[in-house]
Amino acid sequence: MCGIYGRIGTRDDALDARATLALSHRGPDDAGLLVDPDAVLGETVALGHTRLSIIDLSSAGHQPMRSAEEDVAIVYNGEIYNFQELRAELAGQGVAFRSHSDTEVLLHLYRRDGDAMLERLAGMFALGIWDRRRRRLLLARDPSGQKPLFYRSRRTLPGHPDQIAFASEAKALLVDPRVERRPDVRALAGYLAYSYVPPPGSAFEGIARVPPGGRLVWTPEGVSLDRYHRYTAQPKHRFPSPEAAADALESLLLEVVGQHMIADVPLGAFLSGGVDSGLMVAMMKRVKEQRGDREPVRTFTIGFGEEGRLYDETEPARALAKELGVDHTEIPMEADLAGERFHHVALQFDEPFANPTALLHDALCEATRNHVTVALAGDGGDECFGGYPRHRAVRALGLYQRMIPEPVRRGLMRRLADRIPERAEGSQGLRRARRFLRSAERDLSGVYRDWLTFHDPDELAELLSEDAVARSGVAGGDLGEMEATIADADDGRVDPLDLACLADVYGFLPNNVLRDSDRSSMRVALEVRAPYADVRVVDFGLRLEPSLKVSGPFAALVPGGRSVSKRLLRTVASRYLPSWIHTAPKQGFVAPMGTWLNGPLAPLLDRAIRPEVIEGRGLVRPDAVARMVQEHREGRRDRTWHLWELVILESWFERRIDRLDLPEPTRELKAEVWPREAA
Repeated sequence: MCGIYGRIGTRDDALDARATLALSHRGPDDAGLLVDPDAVLGETVALGHTRLSIIDLSSAGHQPMRSAEEDVAIVYNGEIYNFQELRAELAGQGVAFRSHSDTEVLLHLYRRDGDAMLERLAGMFALGIWDRRRRRLLLARDPSGQKPLFYRSRRTLPGHPDQIAFASEAKALLVDPRVERRPDVRALAGYLAYSYVPPPGSAFEGIARVPPGGRLVWTPEGVSLDRYHRYTAQPKHRFPSPEAAADALESLLLEVVGQHMIADVPLGAFLSGGVDSGLMVAMMKRVKEQRGDREPVRTFTIGFGEEGRLYDETEPARALAKELGVDHTEIPMEADLAGERFHHVALQFDEPFANPTALLHDALCEATRNHVTVALAGDGGDECFGGYPRHRAVRALGLYQRMIPEPVRRGLMRRLADRIPERAEGSQGLRRARRFLRSAERDLSGVYRDWLTFHDPDELAELLSEDAVARSGVAGGDLGEMEATIADADDGRVDPLDLACLADVYGFLPNNVLRDSDRSSMRVALEVRAPYADVRVVDFGLRLEPSLKVSGPFAALVPGGRSVSKRLLRTVASRYLPSWIHTAPKQGFVAPMGTWLNGPLAPLLDRAIRPEVIEGRGLVRPDAVARMVQEHREGRRDRTWHLWELVILESWFERRIDRLDLPEPTRELKAEVWPREAA
C-alpha cells in the first residue's frame, strides 16, 4: 500500500514535494515525484508517490512508473490480487516486463485496453494515470472503496488556479496555501447523523472524493465522473441445493483468500473469535498447507481490561487459535492509553470520524506492525451476507407493518418505544427495539436511514444552529445518500433485504468499516487486506437469495442471530470451525466508551462541550448540547455516542481548521523531470 498524489497546474516542485511527503506514513520505504512540464494547456502535470514495498521489493517497483514507450505514467495505491493471471495473459501476447510488480501490469493493461481494464481488476486500489498521448488524466477507485481517493478541481473549488489535484488523503491537498480550509456544513451535518462524513463530498469545502467503483477523467475540455462498476442484487444465483451454493462460495473464498496471501513480506491476520475472521484464518491455514508451507499463520487479537469485559474477545480468539494451531498474539488495550489513541486517530483521519473502534484498530495495527507488514481482516463479511442485526430486522419489518395498523404504529407503539431505556454498553437488544418501534411506520429507505443514524432528521434539525440548518439542507433528509441508494435499486421486485445489503455496501462498508481500516493501518504502514470486501465476493453475496442470508421474519427474535443470519457463510464455516464458533451470535467490535468518557477521556469531553466553544464554532446550538449533557448525566437517556461525536468534532476543528497539524517531513524529495523528447 502507498500514498498517491497528483496535480495539473503551474509548476511548483516544492509544493508537490510537500504534498507527496505528507503521505509518508502510508509509504515509508520510498518516495518519488515526476513532473511533465508544459504537458497540457501550458501547465505542468505532477505525480507523487510514497511506497510501502509489498510485492517486488526492488527499485524496479518504484513509482511514479512510466511505460517503456514513455507515453503513460501511473501512481497507484493498493494490490491487484489477480495480477499474476493478467501478467501471464499480457506476456502471452508478447509484452515484455521490467519488474515483477502489479503496477507494471496496470500500465501495460491500460495501454492495451484503456479504461476498460478497470473491470478486469480484482483488488483494492486507487490510481492516477497520466496519458501523454491523449492529454488525459484518469482517476479510479476499487468497487468496494477499500482505498481512498480525494480530489479538487475547478468545478469543486471555483477560483483555484489549478486544473485538478488528487491524493490518497485530504491532508496532501490541504498543504497548498492557496486552499482555504473551510468546513463543509452539509458534510458535518451528515457526520452528526452517521458518525462519519458521508459521500459525495468531504469535511472541507471544495474537496470531494471519488466514489467506490468511480472513474474520474480530466481532459482540457473538463471533468467527467461516473461509475465503471455498480453492485447489484440481480440476477440471482441459482443453485440446485443449499449445499451446492456452499460449495460455490467455499471455492470462491479459497481462491480469493489464497490471492490475498501473495506478498514478499511477512503476513498475518486479525482474529476476533467470530465467524468471519475464524473462517478466513482457517482457509489461510488450508492454503498454506496446499502450498507446502509449514509455518503457522500469525494471528493478532486485541483485548480489554475489566471495563471492557462485555466486548472482550480474547478468550474465544485464544481458544480458536489453539484449535486451528496458529501462532497467536494477544494485544492489551489499556484504558489509560485511550487518550493517546484518541490523538493518533484525530491526527490521522483528516475528517471527523466518531466510530470508537478506530481507537481499538489504532492499538491493534500498531502492535501488529511489529510482527508483520500485511494483515488479512474479516471486514466485509456482514454487509452482503446478511450479518447485521438490522438485516434480521428488515426481514421482520414487512410482517410487522402488515400486522400492526399504521395508526397504532404511529401512536401506541411509538409511545411504547419512548419508554424503553437505552444504554451505550452491554446488550443492545433494548436499544434496537426502541429504534425499530420508533421508525417502523416509514418506508424502507426512511427506516434504514434511521437505523443507521444517531440523530433522526428532526433531532438533527433541533441540534444544529439556525445557520447550519439552512446551509446543510437537513430538512431534505438524505444527507448520506442512503435513501437514494435504496430508491435507485428498488424497481418493486427487489427484496427489502437485498436493498438493505446494497445500502450497506455503498454506505456503511466504504465510509465506516473500510475507512477506519485504511486510516488506522496506514498510520503505521501496515497493509490490511479484506477478502470479504473483494469485488468477486461482494458480487456473489449480493446475488444470493435472501433465504441464504437470513432465515425469515422471526429471525429478529433470535439473540445475536446465531444460525439464522449469514446462513450460507455459516454453512461454509461449519466445514472448517467448531460449532461453538460457526453458530455463535454476532458480537460487534466495540470500545467501552461509556467507561472511558467518564475516565481517561473525560477532560476531552469537558473541553468540547463548553458553551463558548460550541458557540464559537457555530455548527450546533449550545442549549441543545446542554440538554443532551443533562439527559445523559441524569440517566434519562444515554447520550454517549452523541457526546463522543462532539469530542471528535472539536478536535477536528482544532487540528484541521484552526491549524494544519502535520508532522515535519523526514526526507527530501527532488522532482524527476519527464523529458519532452521522450514523448
